Amino acid sequence: MKIQAPKKKILYIAQEIAPYHIESFGESSAVLPLGMMEKGADIRVFMPNYGSINERRHQLHEVIRLSGINQTVNDHVYPLIVKVANLMPQRMQVYFIDSSELFSARREGSVFDGNGEPYKDNADRSVFFIRGVFETVRKLRWIPDIIHCQGWFSGLAPLYLRTVLKDDPTLSGAKIVFSLYNSGAEVPFGESLAGVLKYDGITNPFLKDGVVPDRETLYKLIIGHVDGIVLSGEEIKSDLVKLVDESGKKNIEYIPNETPIEVMKDFYDDLIGKTEK
Repeated sequence: MKIQAPKKKILYIAQEIAPYHIESFGESSAVLPLGMMEKGADIRVFMPNYGSINERRHQLHEVIRLSGINQTVNDHVYPLIVKVANLMPQRMQVYFIDSSELFSARREGSVFDGNGEPYKDNADRSVFFIRGVFETVRKLRWIPDIIHCQGWFSGLAPLYLRTVLKDDPTLSGAKIVFSLYNSGAEVPFGESLAGVLKYDGITNPFLKDGVVPDRETLYKLIIGHVDGIVLSGEEIKSDLVKLVDESGKKNIEYIPNETPIEVMKDFYDDLIGKTEK
């Protein structure tokens, strides 16, 4: 007798999602969770609430029961605000992690300022974002099987999951996937990264005081803490492909609207093991 397997629970932590924000790969970040939802997966989708997002047009509203918790990042306290919207017509819920200071409407861009340079406090912003996601998931009492991080701004999540949160009953059992894209700043987080992480007790040979990690160093750090890697988009640079190959981690190429969702479903199944009998 074939027993129906429980729904696969997938948490998506995205740097951007179309149509709320499209800077480089927002379309890809939307297509995958939508496709997995259609395949029957139980999903939760999160992104930062950048000041450039038009809340009225996209009908964002605050979820009071999930908001109000203070998050301390690098000895600075920020109130957590959680908002939600429905991506139509599929009615996929998207949660937005917000801070009136870190994701203020006064900022001209998302992760880049008006001059195209990464914000100097991106490390603080990223850590607040991913810790806000984890706190919200706990409050939802929802335990994911897969945690899929999309884009470098979400890339510190695997580091936290494998260190600070390695014994967390809600999150520690999940397999971690990271989507790697061609796009991104050559120096994503700047010199503050080591200090921000050190405040939470995270140290690593790649994170020396006074040393600014470049993009390749950041990716090495991320890849060392994940179970699977998705090479997203067309013509991923050869140095990034080499980095992934040398890691020995399971990986797959995913091109939106070309790679069948069934292929990604099989990749997830391979990571967590099929449970049908």
